[in-house]
Amino acid sequence: MLYVSKLNGWSLDDYLDPAHPLQQAIAEIVEDLTGQRIARVSVDGCGAPLFSISLHGLARAVARITTAAPGTPEARVADAMRSYAEMASGAGRDVAALMRAVPGLLAKDGFEGVQVAALPDGRAVAVKVSDGANRARVPVAAAALVRAGVEEGLLAEFAGEPLLGGGEPVGCVRPVRALDPVPPLSACA
Repeated sequence: MLYVSKLNGWSLDDYLDPAHPLQQAIAEIVEDLTGQRIARVSVDGCGAPLFSISLHGLARAVARITTAAPGTPEARVADAMRSYAEMASGAGRDVAALMRAVPGLLAKDGFEGVQVAALPDGRAVAVKVSDGANRARVPVAAAALVRAGVEEGLLAEFAGEPLLGGGEPVGCVRPVRALDPVPPLSACA
């Protein structure tokens, strides 16, 4: 954000202000990619403006980025994120591991339990964990990707998140359907 502001001769001190030209340009791009008007602007965990849109809009945006024509800005972003997944998510983060596990997948987590992911053919998922907790984000996203047609075996390591009590596994966070049997604790280990 600072680089783009400097490149365009915009002020640097207030680049996080939603009225700043940088944030206005980002808002335009968000509305274009999502096909939606921004419902409201708040602040994310990093202090940057957070543009509120629906999960459907998020899925549409990540699908458009993933399927963009070669050489377009969107395709360059997708290629860079896939090539340098740790730079898009952070070293050792689950998003980078998810992209490495599924060929061609583009994935990004976000503020308060949000996850988006899209396959090269445009199939996309967007997840929001309503309480904002992060622990269910990846198992739910992995289950959604399986429903979108990704081979379950590619996502096995993302199917559950162990719950610890006193440092020992006492449960598991995983997506379930009403009639699924309760898995053994080893299913999340």
